[in-house]
Amino acid sequence: MGNWVEGSGPLAGVRVLEIALLAPDSVGMHLADLGAEVIKIEEPARPDYVRTTGGPHIDGLSVLHWHWNRGKRSLGLDLRSPEGRAVFAELVTVSDVVIEGLRAGALARMGFPIDRLLELNPMVVFASVSGYGSTGPYATAPAHGVAFDAYAGLVPPVAGPDEFVSLGLGATDIGTHAGGLYGALGIVAALLQARARGRGAAVEIAQADAAAGWAFSRIEASRARRDGLLAPRAPAGSSVPAADLDMSEAVRYQYYATLDGHLLVMASERVFWHNLCAAVDRLDLYERWPGAEVAEHARGNRELRRELAAIFATRTTAAWIDFGIAHNVPIAPVHHPDGPVDDPHFAARTHWSTPTAGPATIATPLRFSDGLPSPATAPTPGQHTDDVLRSALGYDDARLGALRSAGTIA
Repeated sequence: MGNWVEGSGPLAGVRVLEIALLAPDSVGMHLADLGAEVIKIEEPARPDYVRTTGGPHIDGLSVLHWHWNRGKRSLGLDLRSPEGRAVFAELVTVSDVVIEGLRAGALARMGFPIDRLLELNPMVVFASVSGYGSTGPYATAPAHGVAFDAYAGLVPPVAGPDEFVSLGLGATDIGTHAGGLYGALGIVAALLQARARGRGAAVEIAQADAAAGWAFSRIEASRARRDGLLAPRAPAGSSVPAADLDMSEAVRYQYYATLDGHLLVMASERVFWHNLCAAVDRLDLYERWPGAEVAEHARGNRELRRELAAIFATRTTAAWIDFGIAHNVPIAPVHHPDGPVDDPHFAARTHWSTPTAGPATIATPLRFSDGLPSPATAPTPGQHTDDVLRSALGYDDARLGALRSAGTIA
């Protein structure tokens, strides 16, 4: 299963209706990657503006669009009109999943609360993916992107040379990416539940909750410290509670410069530390600073850090990776923000889409023995309107023409 296998995917035959903007698009992407038919419903006059915002642009469109909307079919449908809502109701009856990737309650405000969806299709799974969820004091607050990581304490302010503070380089959009994964996982679980008990289900995911869940070690340690369950932080040079994740003073778990780049050494277990020292013929370092059995970072030991810096500066990063494999020492390459495109392991493991238009995108990292479909190109607004309504609802030319003349479909 190490190599990519072309197949239909485990969600083949599952039809998903997606009404989403920006990062919640990633929920449908994960399902499409696994073989589901994902129909992206877009307002004809105002389609998903992820196409024109966020990150670099390729062929005039955002990389976020190329990635998050890949493999979907776009249906231009005006849900603000009675005719458009009638078409949507018909689609619900022949679909397995409805995704609301807007502010919580958006579909209910359009006349489709969960009870109405279940009336139309008693087996449907409804998934709400929003910033802050449907409850709590922030439920109606507008937000996106880094807001959820800031909420979870993942991107504290960085002081600048003047009176301003800034986001810095730590803004990684964990909440938006984790929210998509949690959303897809929840939908698959709800589908299994619905089929087991014979009735539909609903699942909710807030991107802020996802970011907080991702940051569990910091947050849970903070709660334990507040409750008096966690020992105070130890001074530099000794073992510290796991809650203290500032690694700037770590030595045996740290970045080091090489002849041509950087590496991360992770000799925090005594066995790995011994292996490293023995392999570079410096057992004197091990004998002088054996450290704890596990989780030993030798924080604040500047003398040892200088010794290791001199050692790692003698070889290339690739040579040190080979060294680590040969001598059982955890050593990893450190890539620049553009990513590991030229890394040999990345090249061996990563499957890219083969689009008919637009850029290639990185496919899901999941591997299934029966294979997955290769990701298709992200759609243009309303690209599949006629195809979807013909195949899903059996509309003929006359019905399509009438809807198009009324401005209901694009």
